[in-house]
Amino acid sequence: MGRICHLITLIICLCALFPTTGSAQDSNFVRKSIAILSSPELWGRGGPHGGELKAAQYIRTQLTEAGAKPLTEDGFQHYEFAAHKMEGQVACSLNGKLLSPFWDYRIAPYAHTTHIKDAPVVRVDASTLLNAKKLLKFCDRNAPLIRNGFLYIDAVSWRNKKVTDKEVKELIQGLMFNNPFQSKGILIGVDELPIWGLNYTDEERNYAFIYVKRSILTKDMQTISVDFDNTFYTKKTQNVCFKIEGTQHPDSMIVLTAHYDHLGCMGDSVIFPGAHDNGSGTSAVIDFARHFAKNPPAYTTVFLLFSGEESGLRGSRYFVENTLIDLNKVKLVINLDMFCGGEEGFTVVNYNSEGTQSFYDNLVKINEEQHLVAKVNPRVNTANSDHYFFSQHCPAIFIYTMGGRYGGYHHFTDTCENCGLECYNNIFSLLLQAIRKL
Repeated sequence: MGRICHLITLIICLCALFPTTGSAQDSNFVRKSIAILSSPELWGRGGPHGGELKAAQYIRTQLTEAGAKPLTEDGFQHYEFAAHKMEGQVACSLNGKLLSPFWDYRIAPYAHTTHIKDAPVVRVDASTLLNAKKLLKFCDRNAPLIRNGFLYIDAVSWRNKKVTDKEVKELIQGLMFNNPFQSKGILIGVDELPIWGLNYTDEERNYAFIYVKRSILTKDMQTISVDFDNTFYTKKTQNVCFKIEGTQHPDSMIVLTAHYDHLGCMGDSVIFPGAHDNGSGTSAVIDFARHFAKNPPAYTTVFLLFSGEESGLRGSRYFVENTLIDLNKVKLVINLDMFCGGEEGFTVVNYNSEGTQSFYDNLVKINEEQHLVAKVNPRVNTANSDHYFFSQHCPAIFIYTMGGRYGGYHHFTDTCENCGLECYNNIFSLLLQAIRKL
C-alpha cells in the first residue's frame, strides 16, 4: 500500500505542477498533458522505476475527471509479458577512457547485466567470421581471452572485403540471439548507432551486446570496462479502458485509441521522454474524452490507451484477444500515434478498406472545403501501430501527423519543448467533424 500511495501522491503533485483545466479541443491542455507524460518523473513510461504505471494512473485520473466510465472495476485491463528493464547508472570505458552513453555507445535493451573491469577486447575480421575452419581455429587460439572478455566486430569495414551488407546484417542479427563464442559480451563497431527500441527483449541472454561508434576507437583498443544492470522479469502492466455512453446509438461504438507506453530508459543516464511518441496521441485521446463528456456523442465512444506497443503491439493485441467490447458493434477504430507537428498534414493508414474508405473520403472532402490541414495523405494497411489487430475484426485506421516540429524518433530529444502543436486544433476539428458524419 505504501508504494501505491507514493505513486498516487506523485500523480497529484504532477497535476498540481501542470494544471489541466481548460476547454476541450485545447492545445494548451494537450501541451500540459504531454509535459506530464514526458516528464523525468515518469522515466520514459516503460518498466524502469514504475514509469508506465505512473502514466496509466495519470490517464485514469484524467478520464475519470472528464466524466468517462471505466470498462473494468478499476479502469485497467491487466496483463503481463516477459521484458527487460535497465535501471541504475550505466558506464562503459575503452582502454580506461570513459565513453558518453547514447552518443558514443548504446547498450542493446536485451543485453545481460554486466559488471566487468579491464576485460580483454578480441578483434575478429570478416574473413574469419565467414569461414567455419578459420573461425574454429580463431576460437581455439583465443579461448581464454574470449571467455573473459568482449569480441569486437567492425560492421562497416567489411564492405572493402567484398562482403555484402546483407551478409553483415544477417550475421549480426544472429549474434543478437546467440553468442557462439561464449564471450562476456559482443561489441559492434558502427558509423551510425542504431535506433534504440524494445525489439527482442522478451528473451533472456547471458551476454552483453553493445554498439559503439568506430570514430572513437583506437587501433590499440585492448580493454573494456562495462557496468550496468538489466533485469529480465515478468512485466505486469495494463491497458486503460473507459467509455462515454452514446445518446442515440448506445449499442454502436466509435473507439479512440493510442499507446501511452514508451521506451523507458537506457539506465538512469538516458531517459526517453516520448513526447511525440506517444504522449501526444495519448493526450489527444484524453482531449476527445473531455470534449465528448461536455458534448455527448451519438454513438458510445470508447477510449483505449494501450501499454506494450513499443514491445510489439502487445497491449492492443491482448485487448483484441480478450476484448471488453463487442467488436462487431464497432463502427470505426481511430488510433492516434505520433501526433505533434502536422504542418504537412496527416496520413491515414488503412484508408481504403471496406469500412474505412468513407471516413477517409469525408476527411478529404471536409478539408477541401475548410482548408484545415495541408494534406490528408492515404496509406494502405500495415502492422505499424495499435490499429492493426483491430483491423482484422472491424474498421480501423491509424493517423499520424507529417512535418512540423517534434523531437527525434526514439531519442532523448523527444521532449514536450520540441513538440509543435500549432496545427493541433485544426486537426482535432477535422477529425471531430468526420466522426460526427459516421
